[in-house]
Amino acid sequence: MESETGHVPSLRDVQKQRTRAHFVDVAARLMSEHGYRGTTIDDIARVAGASRATLYSYFPSKDAIVRAIVLESWDRAEELYADFGRLGEWTRPSIRTWVEHVVEVWEASSSRLRVQSAGLVQFDEFYIDYHRRFISALTANTELWGRFDAAETERRALLLISGLELFLNTWMVRGWSVDRDGAIDTITDVWHSTLSPG
Repeated sequence: MESETGHVPSLRDVQKQRTRAHFVDVAARLMSEHGYRGTTIDDIARVAGASRATLYSYFPSKDAIVRAIVLESWDRAEELYADFGRLGEWTRPSIRTWVEHVVEVWEASSSRLRVQSAGLVQFDEFYIDYHRRFISALTANTELWGRFDAAETERRALLLISGLELFLNTWMVRGWSVDRDGAIDTITDVWHSTLSPG
Protein backbone atom coordinates (compact mmCIF):
# COMPACT_ATOMS: atom_id res chain seq x y z
CA MET A 1 0.00 0.00 0.00
CA GLU A 2 1.61 3.26 -1.12
CA SER A 3 1.35 6.51 0.80
CA GLU A 4 0.48 9.79 -0.92
CA THR A 5 4.22 10.40 -1.45
CA GLY A 6 4.63 7.09 -3.29
CA HIS A 7 6.50 5.57 -0.35
CA VAL A 8 5.65 1.96 0.42
CA PRO A 9 5.48 1.66 4.22
CA SER A 10 7.57 -1.03 5.88
CA LEU A 11 5.96 -3.92 7.71
CA ARG A 12 7.04 -2.26 10.95
CA ASP A 13 5.31 1.02 9.95
CA VAL A 14 2.12 -0.84 9.04
CA GLN A 15 2.19 -2.68 12.39
CA LYS A 16 2.69 0.60 14.26
CA GLN A 17 -0.28 2.14 12.44
CA ARG A 18 -2.43 -0.87 13.30
CA THR A 19 -1.36 -0.80 16.95
CA ARG A 20 -2.12 2.92 17.18
CA ALA A 21 -5.52 2.42 15.55
CA HIS A 22 -6.25 -0.44 17.95
CA PHE A 23 -5.45 1.76 20.97
CA VAL A 24 -7.75 4.49 19.62
CA ASP A 25 -10.58 2.00 18.99
CA VAL A 26 -10.29 0.48 22.47
CA ALA A 27 -10.08 3.89 24.16
CA ALA A 28 -13.13 5.18 22.25
CA ARG A 29 -15.17 2.14 23.23
CA LEU A 30 -14.16 2.29 26.92
CA MET A 31 -14.67 6.05 27.20
CA SER A 32 -18.02 5.75 25.47
CA GLU A 33 -19.12 3.09 27.98
CA HIS A 34 -17.47 4.36 31.18
CA GLY A 35 -16.78 8.02 30.53
CA TYR A 36 -13.49 9.85 30.41
CA ARG A 37 -12.95 9.82 34.17
CA GLY A 38 -14.08 6.22 34.47
CA THR A 39 -11.45 5.05 31.97
CA THR A 40 -7.80 4.88 32.96
CA ILE A 41 -4.66 4.44 30.89
CA ASP A 42 -4.27 1.06 32.60
CA ASP A 43 -7.80 0.06 31.48
CA ILE A 44 -7.01 0.97 27.88
CA ALA A 45 -3.69 -0.89 27.90
CA ARG A 46 -5.21 -3.98 29.53
CA VAL A 47 -8.18 -4.24 27.16
CA ALA A 48 -5.87 -3.57 24.20
CA GLY A 49 -3.62 -6.40 25.34
CA ALA A 50 -0.58 -4.16 25.76
CA SER A 51 1.56 -2.73 28.51
CA ARG A 52 1.17 0.75 29.92
CA ALA A 53 4.65 1.58 28.58
CA THR A 54 3.66 0.53 25.06
CA LEU A 55 0.54 2.68 25.19
CA TYR A 56 2.58 5.65 26.41
CA SER A 57 5.00 5.17 23.51
CA TYR A 58 2.08 6.01 21.20
CA PHE A 59 0.19 8.54 23.32
CA PRO A 60 1.72 10.64 26.12
CA SER A 61 -1.63 11.08 27.88
CA LYS A 62 -5.30 10.20 27.89
CA ASP A 63 -5.99 13.68 26.48
CA ALA A 64 -3.76 12.86 23.50
CA ILE A 65 -5.88 9.77 22.81
CA VAL A 66 -9.08 11.83 22.92
CA ARG A 67 -7.53 14.35 20.56
CA ALA A 68 -6.64 11.51 18.17
CA ILE A 69 -10.25 10.24 18.32
CA VAL A 70 -11.59 13.69 17.45
CA LEU A 71 -9.11 14.36 14.65
CA GLU A 72 -9.66 10.95 13.08
CA SER A 73 -13.43 11.51 13.21
CA TRP A 74 -13.02 14.87 11.50
CA ASP A 75 -10.69 13.38 8.88
CA ARG A 76 -13.40 10.82 8.15
CA ALA A 77 -15.98 13.61 7.91
CA GLU A 78 -13.77 15.38 5.37
CA GLU A 79 -13.72 12.16 3.30
CA LEU A 80 -17.52 12.06 3.38
CA TYR A 81 -17.76 15.66 2.18
CA ALA A 82 -15.24 14.85 -0.55
CA ASP A 83 -17.55 12.02 -1.64
CA PHE A 84 -20.30 14.62 -2.04
CA GLY A 85 -17.89 16.89 -3.91
CA ARG A 86 -17.37 14.10 -6.45
CA LEU A 87 -21.09 13.74 -7.24
CA GLY A 88 -21.72 14.43 -10.91
CA GLU A 89 -25.28 15.63 -10.32
CA TRP A 90 -27.50 16.89 -7.53
CA THR A 91 -30.59 14.85 -8.15
CA ARG A 92 -32.66 13.81 -5.18
CA PRO A 93 -31.64 10.11 -5.61
CA SER A 94 -27.91 10.92 -5.79
CA ILE A 95 -28.11 13.13 -2.69
CA ARG A 96 -30.16 10.52 -0.82
CA THR A 97 -27.61 7.80 -1.58
CA TRP A 98 -24.88 10.03 -0.17
CA VAL A 99 -26.94 10.93 2.93
CA GLU A 100 -27.65 7.26 3.59
CA HIS A 101 -23.91 6.51 3.45
CA VAL A 102 -23.21 9.36 5.90
CA VAL A 103 -25.80 7.95 8.30
CA GLU A 104 -24.24 4.47 8.02
CA VAL A 105 -20.80 5.88 8.84
CA TRP A 106 -22.17 7.76 11.86
CA GLU A 107 -23.93 4.63 13.06
CA ALA A 108 -20.69 2.65 12.80
CA SER A 109 -18.77 5.39 14.64
CA SER A 110 -21.09 5.87 17.60
CA SER A 111 -18.50 5.30 20.36
CA ARG A 112 -16.04 7.73 18.80
CA LEU A 113 -18.76 10.31 18.30
CA ARG A 114 -19.84 10.07 21.94
CA VAL A 115 -16.26 10.75 23.03
CA GLN A 116 -15.97 13.60 20.53
CA SER A 117 -19.19 15.26 21.70
CA ALA A 118 -18.26 15.02 25.38
CA GLY A 119 -16.35 18.31 25.13
CA LEU A 120 -13.08 16.81 26.36
CA VAL A 121 -10.99 18.49 23.67
CA GLN A 122 -10.95 22.21 22.98
CA PHE A 123 -11.68 22.50 19.26
CA ASP A 124 -10.76 26.19 18.96
CA GLU A 125 -7.31 25.66 17.50
CA PHE A 126 -8.48 23.49 14.60
CA TYR A 127 -12.26 23.95 14.33
CA ILE A 128 -12.20 26.69 11.67
CA ASP A 129 -9.38 25.00 9.73
CA TYR A 130 -11.31 21.73 9.55
CA HIS A 131 -14.54 23.44 8.54
CA ARG A 132 -12.73 25.26 5.75
CA ARG A 133 -11.45 21.87 4.62
CA PHE A 134 -14.99 20.46 4.84
CA ILE A 135 -16.28 23.30 2.66
CA SER A 136 -13.48 22.82 0.12
CA ALA A 137 -14.22 19.10 -0.09
CA LEU A 138 -17.97 19.60 -0.36
CA THR A 139 -17.71 22.28 -3.05
CA ALA A 140 -15.11 20.53 -5.22
CA ASN A 141 -17.50 20.26 -8.17
CA THR A 142 -17.13 23.85 -9.32
CA GLU A 143 -19.44 23.27 -12.28
CA LEU A 144 -22.41 22.46 -10.04
CA TRP A 145 -21.52 25.03 -7.38
CA GLY A 146 -21.02 27.62 -10.13
CA ARG A 147 -24.71 28.49 -9.93
CA PHE A 148 -23.81 30.44 -6.75
CA ASP A 149 -21.18 33.13 -6.32
CA ALA A 150 -18.20 32.41 -4.03
CA ALA A 151 -19.71 33.98 -0.90
CA GLU A 152 -23.05 32.23 -1.41
CA THR A 153 -21.30 28.91 -2.05
CA GLU A 154 -19.43 29.21 1.23
CA ARG A 155 -22.56 30.21 3.19
CA ARG A 156 -24.69 27.39 1.76
CA ALA A 157 -21.96 24.81 2.27
CA LEU A 158 -21.38 25.87 5.89
CA LEU A 159 -25.12 25.88 6.59
CA LEU A 160 -25.52 22.38 5.15
CA ILE A 161 -22.53 21.00 7.04
CA SER A 162 -23.46 22.61 10.36
CA GLY A 163 -27.10 21.59 10.10
CA LEU A 164 -26.25 18.01 9.15
CA GLU A 165 -23.77 17.55 11.98
CA LEU A 166 -26.04 19.09 14.61
CA PHE A 167 -28.98 16.97 13.46
CA LEU A 168 -26.97 13.72 13.41
CA ASN A 169 -25.37 14.51 16.76
CA THR A 170 -28.75 15.21 18.38
CA TRP A 171 -30.20 12.05 16.87
CA MET A 172 -27.41 9.51 17.18
CA VAL A 173 -25.26 10.76 20.04
CA ARG A 174 -27.75 12.56 22.29
CA GLY A 175 -30.50 10.01 21.72
CA TRP A 176 -33.32 11.94 20.03
CA SER A 177 -35.77 9.32 18.76
CA VAL A 178 -36.11 9.59 14.98
CA ASP A 179 -37.41 7.29 12.27
CA ARG A 180 -34.24 6.44 10.30
CA ASP A 181 -35.76 6.46 6.79
CA GLY A 182 -37.78 9.56 7.56
CA ALA A 183 -34.65 11.33 8.85
CA ILE A 184 -32.71 10.40 5.71
CA ASP A 185 -35.57 11.69 3.56
CA THR A 186 -35.75 14.97 5.47
CA ILE A 187 -31.99 15.57 5.29
CA THR A 188 -32.12 14.78 1.57
CA ASP A 189 -34.98 17.25 1.05
CA VAL A 190 -33.10 20.01 2.88
CA TRP A 191 -29.90 19.46 0.89
CA HIS A 192 -31.73 19.12 -2.43
CA SER A 193 -33.76 22.26 -1.80
CA THR A 194 -30.72 24.28 -0.66
CA LEU A 195 -28.74 23.27 -3.73
CA SER A 196 -31.52 23.67 -6.29
CA PRO A 197 -31.42 26.77 -8.48
CA GLY A 198 -33.60 29.44 -6.92
